[in-house]
Amino acid sequence: MANLLVFPATPSGAPTTYQAYRFSPNGSVRSTVPVDALDDDAAERHATTLLDGHRIELWARGRFIAHVKP
Repeated sequence: MANLLVFPATPSGAPTTYQAYRFSPNGSVRSTVPVDALDDDAAERHATTLLDGHRIELWARGRFIAHVKP
């Protein structure tokens, strides 16, 4: 009975908060930047604006989205 109704984790049309992990040249995480976007593609486009010569990993909770490279 408990599985009859499945509610989405995020209401439709509501932004999701992604995490953009910015890496230093030695491969360690330098900073984390929250990115609010409506979908994965929009989050990846926003992450490209955060590039500063080093790679970024984009995540939504525990789900890997993309490597964003300079």
